[in-house]
Amino acid sequence: MRIPEETIAKIKDETDITELVASYIKLERRGRNYVGLCPFHDEKTPSFSVSPDKQIAHCFGCKKGGNVFQFLMEIENVSFAEAAQKLGEPLNIKIDTQTNDVAESDMTLIRMHDYMTDLYHHLLMNTNEGEKPLQYMLDRGFSPELIRSEKIGFAPNMSYFAKNALLEQGYNEETAYQAGLLSRNEENFSYYDRFVGRIMIPIKNHQGHHVGFTARSVDGSEPKYLNTPETEIFKKRELFFNLHDARKYVRKLDNIILMEGHLDVLKVKMTKVKHIVATMGTELSQENLNLLERLASNVTIMFDGDSAGRNATLKVGDILLQRGMNVYVQKIPDKMDPDEYIETYGDKQFEQFIDERQQHYLHFKAEMLRHDAKENDMKFSKNLNIIAGDLKYVKDRIAAERLVTSISSIFGVDKNVLSKKIPEPVQQTQDYYPIDEPVHAQLSLRQKKERYVTRIMMTNPSYLMEYKDNLDEYVLTYKPYYDIVRGLCVYFETHDVFDLSLALNYLDPALTDTLIELDGMSIHEDVSHSEINDYLEDLSGIRNSENEKQELNRKLEIAEQENDIELQIKLTQELIELNRIYKM
Repeated sequence: MRIPEETIAKIKDETDITELVASYIKLERRGRNYVGLCPFHDEKTPSFSVSPDKQIAHCFGCKKGGNVFQFLMEIENVSFAEAAQKLGEPLNIKIDTQTNDVAESDMTLIRMHDYMTDLYHHLLMNTNEGEKPLQYMLDRGFSPELIRSEKIGFAPNMSYFAKNALLEQGYNEETAYQAGLLSRNEENFSYYDRFVGRIMIPIKNHQGHHVGFTARSVDGSEPKYLNTPETEIFKKRELFFNLHDARKYVRKLDNIILMEGHLDVLKVKMTKVKHIVATMGTELSQENLNLLERLASNVTIMFDGDSAGRNATLKVGDILLQRGMNVYVQKIPDKMDPDEYIETYGDKQFEQFIDERQQHYLHFKAEMLRHDAKENDMKFSKNLNIIAGDLKYVKDRIAAERLVTSISSIFGVDKNVLSKKIPEPVQQTQDYYPIDEPVHAQLSLRQKKERYVTRIMMTNPSYLMEYKDNLDEYVLTYKPYYDIVRGLCVYFETHDVFDLSLALNYLDPALTDTLIELDGMSIHEDVSHSEINDYLEDLSGIRNSENEKQELNRKLEIAEQENDIELQIKLTQELIELNRIYKM
């Protein structure tokens, strides 16, 4: 069922595109607009522009973006109806649609995870089999409220529990295997449960769909944690645990805390610290890094306080620093993790720790390198040069100056000596294009005329309705202008005035660049019929064809005098075709 135009307009008018985009990427104000790293392609400097005035967002690099509907459709991979439904929810606007936001094949895998999540959760909370694992969670300080809200569950110690449950729901074994819920014996192709005798922690993707599990053993069996394997809906390189819930807090604080353990995140969620996610392993993929850059300017690493956690902090910190991010560390005490810190010191002290003990990553790294050097003079010089080289990545001058002071103190050297060792910072050029100042190729004289006529029709629906039959592909030879005019003819059937954000719904997204450029083009307000007629005569070739038609008429007269019937027919056809093309 088609969504009423007035509903679409209401959702568009009452949704602030700046707030919408800012819930996905970090934005900075530039004049009237905002810019940020494009969420649709990998880049180092911001090229994604948001115009609050025009209520559009657009990247002139990869051409993606649009109005609130198109942005959400692109970034969430949903249909127009689903985007309207999601945008309408906070406005109490109900959209009646059954459209799914993912492919049906993926939706089947998601439904299977939804079903098993509920079933495992029921077993944990309401059965004898779940009593021991439930008590384990309670003894570790996890509240019943958190267990319910996160739908933590328990997979019983049975090899075919999930298999039989899914078969009873009409799913087949192979699909359950593809979902990562079953394992398979490759010798006889028999299927059995992947998760047995484990506490089940559901994993949601960034859209909030259940796509996998982290499963913890409760009897000491190895591995301690068993994750869902790579599937069509569970790709570790694209995920952070808890990002769906943490996103709004990350945006508000412009900071995201990275942890190692999923249970650590769940324990921290019981405090006032909400901008937390867990990595899906200590290796960050290119997709992970791109996502972090778009989410916030600041990343804080809070890995475990053991040697493995420290080494992982150094590895991840170097990568993030060299990507140009502001990187910090919450240094957990030795041989502790965030869960144990909270258990030992309590929520309040943990919250105070987060608020007061955040240190710059290079401060942390300098301490690690100085400790590593001990009394080895050669290693001391080498490590000092390493940290001096890292300082070139610190963009903020005040932060850099403070770091020089603290690092020189850690190594016991004069800060002027350290300053001289710092290489020149890597220069980064801006490659973003503000929405009101697009970069476009030099237009020919004809394209300029076609552009002007198209611009007139954009904001003058009465002229467009009057001249639409004249504006064909022979007049608007530049296809984007022709396609825009055709789309506007449909748009003005239900709208009285031009609205750039709404008009985008009627056009191919590939035309967004051109429409934005046309919208920013100035024309005088008192456009007349005579001016339009002049342009159309010029573009149609009427003026340029007069001599050609006069010559054809002269030849036709001679052919008639000479009674040359074949030539008369030929010349008459040419004249008819010329008149048809130029609408005489």
